[in-house]
Amino acid sequence: MLWCLSTLITFTVTRPRNGKKIGIFDIIKGLKEGYKLSNVLAYFLAFSGVLLLAQYRDMSLADLARHNLIEHDASLFHLDAHNEDEYAPTSANDTLLKVTLKEGGRYRCSHMTLEDVANIRVKREAESRPLDGVHAEIAWGEMAIAIGILGGQNAATEGLDMDVLRLWVEQERLPDGWKLDHTQGLYRTYRMATVLRERMKAMKKGEMPNLLEDDTGSEAVESK
Repeated sequence: MLWCLSTLITFTVTRPRNGKKIGIFDIIKGLKEGYKLSNVLAYFLAFSGVLLLAQYRDMSLADLARHNLIEHDASLFHLDAHNEDEYAPTSANDTLLKVTLKEGGRYRCSHMTLEDVANIRVKREAESRPLDGVHAEIAWGEMAIAIGILGGQNAATEGLDMDVLRLWVEQERLPDGWKLDHTQGLYRTYRMATVLRERMKAMKKGEMPNLLEDDTGSEAVESK
């Protein structure tokens, strides 16, 4: 959630403020105007973040990196916090980014789909410290939000262009001329997160194969 919420906030509300003294209603306004989040989803994200951080007045981007509050282990783009460090790394890790993008596109060429994310998250979590229930939910939700916002109206089935994802994670910006084509609401986000949750649970129980365990599965296959 660190990279997702941090990038959302950076892109919409913090540039004039250098990432400091951000109020909750600044966040809500920025999420609505910058990413066309619905009122309900914008309020939900903003107030959930404040509650998890236990910072009820102003906050800064640096606060988002405090380990095991909003930030969590097994990120797709950031290294885990080292040992007992209070703060996790805030910059995307080049190796993790390359691996994540390489492992996507199994269901639709050059697109990161929800199915791809489920595969990648199962593999990443197996390599990292276990997530508790709250942070597992955050991990599902952050990618549902990112794909849902940036992937367009049909993101739930078609995924997100990986060039857009790469630019957003690496440079915290969107392609020139890129425009939102829909309002991202809480229910849509919930449904997308549920797809991730259920696929991951099925893979962990051995009820569904993970394509990343198959060395021959590097090419896109037909979406289900």
